[in-house]
Amino acid sequence: DCRGQGIARRLMQAVEDLARNRGKPAIELQTRIELTGNHAAFARLGFHETARTAHSGYDRPTSITMRKVLS
Repeated sequence: DCRGQGIARRLMQAVEDLARNRGKPAIELQTRIELTGNHAAFARLGFHETARTAHSGYDRPTSITMRKVLS
C-alpha cells in the first residue's frame, strides 16, 4: 500500500509543471461521483468542481469535472 507517501501529490505537481511549461492556464480532470475520497484529495490539491456529467447510457450524473487554475 502506497497511501500517505505523497506519490499522488508529486504526480500532480509534475502534471502542473508540464502544463505550465506548455503555456496552459489550467488543468482539468474527471472523477466518478461515487469516489468521494478522490474529490477530497483533488480539492486539497487546489481543484474545484466545475461540472457534473452523465456517461453514455445513464440518466443521472456519473462524473465530476474538476479544474485548477495555474498561477
